[in-house]
Amino acid sequence: MLDVCVIGHVTKDITTINNRGKELPGGTAYYFSMALKNLGLNVAVVTKIGYNDSYLLDDLNKNNIPVFLKMNPRTTMFENSYTENSNHRVQKLKSIASPFAIEDIPDVSPSIFHIGPLTKGDIPLDLLISLSTRFRTSLDVQGFLRTEVGGCVKLTDWREKGRALSNIEIIKADETEAKILSGQEDIEKAAKTLSEFGPKEVIITLGSKGSVIYAGKSFYRIPSYPQERIIDPTGCGDTYMAGYIYRRLKTIGPFLDFHEIGKFSAAVASLKLKRHGPFQGSRDDVESLLVKGEKKEFLFGQRPVKIRP
Repeated sequence: MLDVCVIGHVTKDITTINNRGKELPGGTAYYFSMALKNLGLNVAVVTKIGYNDSYLLDDLNKNNIPVFLKMNPRTTMFENSYTENSNHRVQKLKSIASPFAIEDIPDVSPSIFHIGPLTKGDIPLDLLISLSTRFRTSLDVQGFLRTEVGGCVKLTDWREKGRALSNIEIIKADETEAKILSGQEDIEKAAKTLSEFGPKEVIITLGSKGSVIYAGKSFYRIPSYPQERIIDPTGCGDTYMAGYIYRRLKTIGPFLDFHEIGKFSAAVASLKLKRHGPFQGSRDDVESLLVKGEKKEFLFGQRPVKIRP
């Protein structure tokens, strides 16, 4: 049985940290699927890449991740430059693969579809609505806010968000994206506003400040699990969502502990920071980090907080 099918372009990423550059495959489809596979779920990828870039799928193939591939004249390509603290990224868009269409989606019935656009045109509105009305769907909104201005990526509001989000079950945005989409500067107000468009669960990642989950009309503040040394933050949001979807699908029964779901997600993302490329740890590695984190929370009194509105 297929647990998750992710739709998005696998990219060619040139990432520069402290003036040191490295070329790697990237994109939501890549980071998300690799993390889910290592956590133990059955995941498939729907993607498009350029005719000469099939090597970008080597990791997926080695990990026995089914890929529904359409070759394309171009591969989506980004240049990502990070500041010293890795919380700020300057992003340049070098090329874009063609959009997905309804006929590109295979005849599969996963437990959930995860949709990961990287630019505004990746996922047409009719495709998003078609999927979200027929299947459980989670969405990373980042691509719908990205506009190319002089080769650089600028974030702008998503005009069709009202129609697009009405049937989405889970939505993920980072802090800046959430503020732009909601028109709210306060994160809790932003999360609540996003939920009013339709999503039952709203996740807002805050980098080193942790994350906020809004579900069941309650807010959950989730801490981060900082690493002493950050090697590569690219794909951390996608990795967080892989942890989130993993725990959501593995939770049995009517009660969902969003504290535990959020903490697990944050720990998966933290472990990814330690190396270039995707998360390659295991569930045991995540649980080990959580145990260490619990000890620190006990010593310093820093625990996740649930706040009712």
